[in-house]
Amino acid sequence: MKRTIWLINILALIVIGTVGWAVFKPQNQPSQSDKIKIVTSTSVYAQVAKAVAGDHADVSAVITKQNVSPEDYEPTSAVAHEVSQAQVVVANGLGYDAWLNKLAKANTKVQLVQVGSDVLGLKDGANPHLWNDPENMAKTAHYLADVLSKKDPKHRSDYQKNADSYVQSLKPVTNLVAELKPKTSGLKVTETEPVFEYMLNALGVQITNEDFAEAVEEGNDPSPAVLASLRSDIENHQMAFLVDNTQTTSSTVTNIVDLAKKNNIPIVKVTETSPENQSYVDWKLSELKQIQAILHQ
Repeated sequence: MKRTIWLINILALIVIGTVGWAVFKPQNQPSQSDKIKIVTSTSVYAQVAKAVAGDHADVSAVITKQNVSPEDYEPTSAVAHEVSQAQVVVANGLGYDAWLNKLAKANTKVQLVQVGSDVLGLKDGANPHLWNDPENMAKTAHYLADVLSKKDPKHRSDYQKNADSYVQSLKPVTNLVAELKPKTSGLKVTETEPVFEYMLNALGVQITNEDFAEAVEEGNDPSPAVLASLRSDIENHQMAFLVDNTQTTSSTVTNIVDLAKKNNIPIVKVTETSPENQSYVDWKLSELKQIQAILHQ
C-alpha cells in the first residue's frame, strides 16, 4: 500500500513538473504561435506569400480549387474564424474578393493588404485580374517583404532576400515576355473575356472588340452591332489570335470560338484561376508558349 502511495506521489510530481514547464517555459523557445499567420484569398497570392515569408509564417489560401470563382465565393464560418486569427490578410481587391475585405475589417488586429490599391495604386473599376502581369507579382513580393519586416524586424533580411529570390524565380516568364514583345507589339488581338488583359498589355498588343469581352464578363449578351463587328474581324482576318478563357461557358462564346477556328484564327487558351498543384510560373509559361508557337507558324 505504501509503495502504491509512493508511486502515485511520484507520478503527481512528474505531471506537475510537466505542466509547470509548459506554462513557464523560456520565451525564446520556438512555438507555432511565434509565426505570423497569413491568409490569402487565392492560391496565387499564397504562393508569393509563402515564398517571401519562408519559415517565419503560416500561410493559407481560402480558395485552392480552380473551379471556385473568387468573385462569387461565399465564405463559411470556418473561413471567418481563420481570418479572425490572422495577422496579415492578402486580398486582390478591386471588388474581386470583397468578401475577404469584409472579414479582415472585422479583425482589428489584422493588416489587410489589397494588391490592387495598396501595391499597385489602382482604383475601383480597374481590371481586377492583376496576376497576369508578372511585374505585378514582383511588386507584391516586395510589398509583402516590407509588411513582414515591420511586423518581425528580427527576420527583415530574410524577408527581403526571399522577395528578391521570388522575383528571380519569375525570370522564365519575364524573359519570355521580353522575347515575344518585339514580335507581338501592335498585333490586333481579341479576348472572349478580359482575364488576360494585363499580360497582353505587357506584350504590347492592341486589344480589339473590348465591348464583346466586357459583356461576356458581366454575363450579358453582346449587342447585335458588337457581335457583327467581331464576326467581321474574324472573317476578314483582322486579328492575330483569339484569347479564349476556357472557364467561361456560353453559347455566344462557343459560337465565336468555332467561327475563329473555321477561319483559321489561332486560339490561345487561358484560364482565369490557377490550375491546382501548378506553380504560377508554369501556369503563365503554358499560356505564353501558345503565343510563341503561333508566331513561329
